[in-house]
Amino acid sequence: MKPTLTKRARVPALLLLCCVGLAACIQAPIRRHEGEPLLRHGQGGAREHVDGVDIWMRGEPPRPYEVLAYTTVETAEGWIGERFLLKRVASRVREAGGDAALIGDQRSRLVALQRAGRHTELADSRRIVEISIVRYR
Repeated sequence: MKPTLTKRARVPALLLLCCVGLAACIQAPIRRHEGEPLLRHGQGGAREHVDGVDIWMRGEPPRPYEVLAYTTVETAEGWIGERFLLKRVASRVREAGGDAALIGDQRSRLVALQRAGRHTELADSRRIVEISIVRYR
């Protein structure tokens, strides 16, 4: 019996899913700040508190802080991706020994384009966010 198109499509779909899952596990390196200590005092802003870490979505902490390191965090787009993003940022801050993160530039990257019918295609994109990891003084 000849395999149906559905069975033939499973292998590429599974391969694509594995590649996307593997890409989600790869993390950018944490790059330490070099040179004179970068001490700042912000004016406040909007923050989220996730797993014991302050994540400054806009603005800067209204207290003295020192920049320790820089990195990027990648996650899926959308509201579900937002929750994963905040968890990943908190994890990276703890890994670097910081107290908080300042969200910087953000961009999107197209990961996959899938057919969803005869004239429809679905795009899967990833959100890439640059963060500064800081320690309160």
